[in-house]
Amino acid sequence: MFDKMAGNTENSSAESTNENIDLTLYRKLVRQFIDMRRYSTALFWAEKVAVLSGQEPRDVYYQAQCMFLLGEFHRAAHTIQHYKLEKTSLPCFNLLLESLYAAKEYNNAANIIQIVEVETMTASLLNQPPDMGSGCCLETNIVFGGEENNRNELLASIFLMKGKVYEALDNRGMAMDFYVQALHKSIYCFEALDALVQHEMLMAWEEFELMHHLPLAQQSSDSDAKFILKLYESRLKKYYELISARNAEEISPIVNPDVLKYIKEFTVRVQQTCSSDGILPKPTEPKLPLTPRQFMSPAQKVLEDLKAPSFSLQTSLSRASSMIDATARSIFDASHHRCSREPQADTLMTLNDCLLRVQRSTDLLSAEAEKCFYDCDYKQCLKILTNLLKVDPFHNNALTIQIACLVENGDFNRLFYVAHKLVDRYPDKAISWYAVGCYYDMIGKSDPARRYLSKATSLDRFYGPAWLAYGHSFANENEHEQAMAAYFKATQLMRGCHLPLLYIGVECGLTKNLELAEKFFLQAMTIAPMDVYVLHELGVIKYEYEYYDGAATIFQCTVDIIKQRAKTNNEEVSARWEPLFINLGHSCRKIQKYEEALYNFQFALLLKPQSGTTYTSIGFIHALLGNLDKAIEYFHKSLALNRDCIVTSTILKNCIEDMMDDTGTIDEICSKALRDVTKSITSRSQRVLNAVKLSGIKMNLEFVEEEELSNSDSNMVVEMSFDT
Repeated sequence: MFDKMAGNTENSSAESTNENIDLTLYRKLVRQFIDMRRYSTALFWAEKVAVLSGQEPRDVYYQAQCMFLLGEFHRAAHTIQHYKLEKTSLPCFNLLLESLYAAKEYNNAANIIQIVEVETMTASLLNQPPDMGSGCCLETNIVFGGEENNRNELLASIFLMKGKVYEALDNRGMAMDFYVQALHKSIYCFEALDALVQHEMLMAWEEFELMHHLPLAQQSSDSDAKFILKLYESRLKKYYELISARNAEEISPIVNPDVLKYIKEFTVRVQQTCSSDGILPKPTEPKLPLTPRQFMSPAQKVLEDLKAPSFSLQTSLSRASSMIDATARSIFDASHHRCSREPQADTLMTLNDCLLRVQRSTDLLSAEAEKCFYDCDYKQCLKILTNLLKVDPFHNNALTIQIACLVENGDFNRLFYVAHKLVDRYPDKAISWYAVGCYYDMIGKSDPARRYLSKATSLDRFYGPAWLAYGHSFANENEHEQAMAAYFKATQLMRGCHLPLLYIGVECGLTKNLELAEKFFLQAMTIAPMDVYVLHELGVIKYEYEYYDGAATIFQCTVDIIKQRAKTNNEEVSARWEPLFINLGHSCRKIQKYEEALYNFQFALLLKPQSGTTYTSIGFIHALLGNLDKAIEYFHKSLALNRDCIVTSTILKNCIEDMMDDTGTIDEICSKALRDVTKSITSRSQRVLNAVKLSGIKMNLEFVEEEELSNSDSNMVVEMSFDT
C-alpha cells in the first residue's frame, strides 16, 4: 500500500513538472479586458501576472495602468514608485506623471520631472541592442505589445505631461516650451498644439512660425505633410488672415493706408512716454525713496509683463531642433517604418479626395464657424453649428461658439435651453456653468451671473471665455476695478488673444485714463491689427485726444471693413454698429465735413430708427448748415422720444431765437399771416354767396328752457333768420 502511494506521488510530481503556465496568454488577456473596458477584471489578472513574472516593468506598467483607468491615481503612482521604475522605464515615467497630474499632485510631479533625466534615459535606450526577432529595442517592444517605433510618440507624451504640470503651476513659459518640444517629438501629438492654441499661448505670428518649422519632412511623407498642415492650420487664430498671406496688401486689401500712419504716430508717442517714465537714477547718484507716483499700478504691471515675455519661440524651436538631432535614429526608424508598410488597396486615398472629405469633419466645421463668428457673420455661423451639433451635440468648441453667437443675437430663450441641457449632462464641466452665467448676464441678473461664472472658472481656471464673461458682469454695472481684475487674469491665461487687452483698454477709457487705454489698444493691435473693435476703440481715444482728423480716418477705415464684410456675407450692416456711424458723424462734424456727417447720422438712423440722440445729431448738422426749419423739426422728433434731454432742449431754444432774430424770418411770418387773413376773408365771402341760395328759409334756435322762461322774459327766445 505504501509502495502504491509512493508511486502515485512520484507520478503526480512528474505530471506537475510537465504542466506550464503561459504568461503571454494572460498578458494578452489583460489587454483584451482593457480594450473591453473591464478594468477591474484586467487589474485582477495584471496583478497576478506581475507577481508571477517577478515584477517585470511591462507587467507592473499594465497593473498601474489598470489602476489609473479605475480612477485610483494615487495607487497607480505608488505602484510605479515602489518598484522605482520611473528612472528606468519611459512608459512608467509617463504613466507616473499622468497619475500625479490627475491626482492634482502638481508639486510632486514637478519634483520628479527635475530628478529624472529623460534625455539620459532615452540615450541609454537608443544604445540598447535591438531584438533579433522584431528589429527594435526591447523597451519599446515589450511595453507596447510588439508594436515598434512608438518611441517618438512616447517622448511626445512625456513632454506633453511636463507642459501640463507646469501650466497647472502657472509657469506658462516652461509649459509652452514643453508643448513645442512635444510637437517636435511627434508631429501627430495634437494635444500639444491644442494646448498652445486653445489656451491662447502664442501670438499669431508665433503660430505661423511654429507651423513652418514643424519637422514634417522628417516624420511624414509629402502628402501626409500637406494633410497634417491643412488640419493644423484650421486650429489657428481666425481673426487673423490666412497663413499664406505674407504681404500687407494680401492681409488687408481694404484698409486705408492713412490708418497705418496714425498707428505709427501712436507707437512713437507711447515709446516716448515709456522712456520718459522709465528714467532711472545713475548708479553714482544716491537712491531716493519711492514716491506714490512711482508705484506701479496693476494695469502698468500687465503692460510691463507683456514687454518682457517669459517665453521665446525661437529659443524653444532651437532647443527642439537640437533634441531632434539627438534622437535622429528614432525618427528615422519611425518614418522608415511608416513608409515601408505595404499599403492596402482599400485604404489608399488620393490627397485631393482626402482634403475634400475631411471638410465634413466636425473639427473643421467648428473652425469654419469660428471664422464666421470673427467675421461677424453670425447667421452663417449658427447655420454651420446647427448642422454640426446634429452630428455631435456636445462638441466643446462648437458649443463655446454657439453660446457666444446666441449672446450676440440676444436669443436668451435658446441659450436657456442649451445651458439647461449642458448642466444636466455635464455638471462638472466649466462650459455648462459658463452658459448659465451668460444667460443670467443677458437677462440683466448680475449676481447669479457672477456666481455661476465664478463656478466655471473654479472648475477650469484655464477657460478664458468664462473669465471674460466674469469681467463683463462687473463692467455692465460700471464696477471698473472688479472688471479689470477679471480681465487681468484673462490676460495672463490668454497671452495670444487680444480681447482681454481690448476690454482693459475700454475700462481705462471709461475711467478717463486715456494714456493707459491707448497703450492697451496698441498692444491689442500687435496681436490683431485689423480687428474692427480695436480700431473703433482706438478711434474713440483719438477723438478724446481731440485728434479729430485721425479719428475720422480710423472710423472710416472701420466702416469700410464692416461694409465689405456685410457685402461678402450677403447681408445688411448690423444694428450693433450704430455707435460707429454716430462716432464717425461727430468726427466729420468736428472737421467741418457736414455733408459726410449728415450721411453717417442718417445711416445710423436706418440702423436704429427710434434713437433720440441720432435725431438731435441730425438736427444739429442742419442747424450748422443754416437749415433751421429742418433742425427744429428733428429736434422736436428727438424730444418726442426723450423729452428730458437738456441738450436737445437748449439747442432747440437757440435755434428758435436765431429764427426770431432774423428779419427775413419775421417778414416771412408776417406774409404768412397776411395770406392766412386773406384766405379767411375769401372763405367768409364764399359763405355769404352760399347764403343767397338759402333766402326765405328760417332757422329757429330754441333752448330747452324756452317754455319755462317765456312768461318772465320773452327776449330769452332767440330767433335767427336769413332774410333778403
